[in-house]
Amino acid sequence: MPIQLRQHARAAARAMLHPVWLVVWRRIEARIHTMGTAAGAPVSYEAAWQQHMPAFLNAVSTVGAFGHELARHKRETQAGLSAVRDKVEAMASLGSDLAALSAALQALDARVAALQQNGRESAADISDAAAGLAALEGRVSECAARIEFVRREIFYEMKYAPPGAALHATAPFSQIEPRVLSAEKLATQRNSGLRVNLGCGHIPLDGYVNVDMRALPGVDIVAEAGNLPCEPGTLREIRSAHLLEHFPQEELRRRLLPYWFSLLAPGGTFIAVVPDGEAMVSHLAAGDYPFEQFREVLFGAQEYSGDFHFILFEPRSIQSLLEEAGFTDIAVPVRARRNGACYELEISARKP
Repeated sequence: MPIQLRQHARAAARAMLHPVWLVVWRRIEARIHTMGTAAGAPVSYEAAWQQHMPAFLNAVSTVGAFGHELARHKRETQAGLSAVRDKVEAMASLGSDLAALSAALQALDARVAALQQNGRESAADISDAAAGLAALEGRVSECAARIEFVRREIFYEMKYAPPGAALHATAPFSQIEPRVLSAEKLATQRNSGLRVNLGCGHIPLDGYVNVDMRALPGVDIVAEAGNLPCEPGTLREIRSAHLLEHFPQEELRRRLLPYWFSLLAPGGTFIAVVPDGEAMVSHLAAGDYPFEQFREVLFGAQEYSGDFHFILFEPRSIQSLLEEAGFTDIAVPVRARRNGACYELEISARKP
């Protein structure tokens, strides 16, 4: 291809230079014919040559310069054509690439659409599976709660139910027969409404009928806390200090708190002082509460029958038990009060 272009360029140059050369030659020939005379005087050929040779050489040099200029234009034209050809080829290649890219994009759009459809179907399947799993978890939790309830019922029946008898929430204890030691005091206070101090021990309170399982000084009634010689709805107040922790939680929930609730008259008050487990643990962790004191309060001194602790309270836990028994207007006026080896709290509630 380059050889053919060079041949064509030479032919084109010859074709363009031939007319120019003819014109130059005719002018030279005309001047030679007129060289015979100059101002009527004959002129020799040598003189004519000397006179007209510069013009001839100038014309020849002009033709050479034109040839060089034409060659330069040819080279620039070839370079331009080569650049255009390269661009055309590049554009053709780019067109092919664009076509392939367009096809790939169409295929990708189809895959995305398929994936979106599968994703919607999978999301629906996942949602259905999640709903089924939630329902199953609910059933499992319900079954677990029922099993736990049955387990607790069985163990409670085994421990507290009289042989051959059905268990009632307010069934009295029968280990100790109640004995009234201060009948006159009991009769006098019935007129104004009985205020009972349960489990008074060695600390009887004035203005209260003091009850304990032991016939200690100041005790008015010897009886168990769940079997008092009192009629339902006749008590104005039931008070206890460090008594509730001597009973298992289920016994409190099922028997004692409902029983005491039944003995109170409407508007009657229930007051209890118990170890403050939250304060005890906090001070133990802080290092300012001896472990031996913590252990004794937690488990009881264990010096006699009944001197054992079964449960540790904090305000929310005892409040929950009282609410379950039916009490309202529950308040905790005292928390973290130090009493000997114990941190204690006081809680009060009312029967509607």
